[in-house]
Amino acid sequence: MGGFYSLKTSSNIKFMKTIKIGCTLMALLLLQHAFAQETNSGKQFTLSGQIIGAVIDSVLLNYRDANGKYMQTATPVLNQKFTVSGNIVNHPGSAIMWFKNKGEVISRQQLEDRRHVIYLEPKKMTLTGNPFGKAGIQISGSKTQSEFDELNKELAAVMAERQPVVDELMKEKDHEKQAKIREKLEPFNNRVKKINYHFFLMHPNSYVTSDRIKYDISSLRLDSIKTVYNNFNAELKETDDAKQLAIEIKKIESGMPGSVAAAFTANDLNDKPLSLADFKGKYVIIDFWASWCVPCRKGNPHLIALYSKYHEKGLDIISVSDDDRNHQAWKDAVAKDNIGIWHHVLRGLDMQLIIKHLLNPKDINEKYGIHTLPTKIMIDPSGKIIGRYGDSMGGTDEDMDKMLAEIFKS
Repeated sequence: MGGFYSLKTSSNIKFMKTIKIGCTLMALLLLQHAFAQETNSGKQFTLSGQIIGAVIDSVLLNYRDANGKYMQTATPVLNQKFTVSGNIVNHPGSAIMWFKNKGEVISRQQLEDRRHVIYLEPKKMTLTGNPFGKAGIQISGSKTQSEFDELNKELAAVMAERQPVVDELMKEKDHEKQAKIREKLEPFNNRVKKINYHFFLMHPNSYVTSDRIKYDISSLRLDSIKTVYNNFNAELKETDDAKQLAIEIKKIESGMPGSVAAAFTANDLNDKPLSLADFKGKYVIIDFWASWCVPCRKGNPHLIALYSKYHEKGLDIISVSDDDRNHQAWKDAVAKDNIGIWHHVLRGLDMQLIIKHLLNPKDINEKYGIHTLPTKIMIDPSGKIIGRYGDSMGGTDEDMDKMLAEIFKS
């Protein structure tokens, strides 16, 4: 299977970034915004805190209010105590806390280290502890937080073992060297995935499960994701998180073998319109990639070989790049890798639409449920998808080679 990496939060309350081989599609950012659309009359939460063993003068809290709007509050800490309250949806939800001192200058990594993911419930809760200490903070009064603490406890050992490799990766600036370091992370990431999935199965109706599953979509197979969703009870399925998960499942299914390939039109590398409908009657590989994706770039010689071997027999390739924010990097990569021999378009990413929670019918990746790069979709002459390769949802490049050899055998 082709490699990929996805950045996602995980373990030890702060949920450190998990990094897998390959390249992210900003799935975390897309899903965070997509999952933030719920509207509810809401109820009040109150979180009272007692800081122990640390000097703190303010607490920042990011959460979604009853209308799904992101709120950020700054609450002063007086005599080591604070109280913050607000209205949230009428069920538990995740929030992020930071603790800081006035005038303090810290690095981005230090800020990330101070990031605490918690679960608020529409009731009274208490917080105690040292947010900078090894033991961290403890929150009582939230059943969901207790379940989250249980998951963190199960993950603690593997996260500690993985941390030196994560630190090494964060310090490395070279893309090629980063890819090598990510390979070392893969065994740890597989262990994290197994622990998470076991938690999802053992806690089918936990709001932790409905919230955290979105961070594992890129690494789980479709049947596993559907199992988690199908285990939700009726109440959980009515939440926005669960509804959005159902939408994501449908998106992935639309890009799986047996489905009719979603139509799209976009301007190509030469700013001329290209439509998938123009390729009817041919076998087509839709190659989802990016200039910054190391495994994608390393796979281009293999695609060149396939194109050279089968193009005259009826194979074509459309590469869909995740470089909407850097057109020059896209063009430079195509030229450097000598892949201008086939067709190239951009995915159609529009961050403003994402931020405003609006659908983007031009986003090709969304049409096929693409969460990781590289991913390849194979379409037959009738327009039906007959193969998916490279991500956790499909087969390997070797499987793709076998299918092409069978299709074009003479």
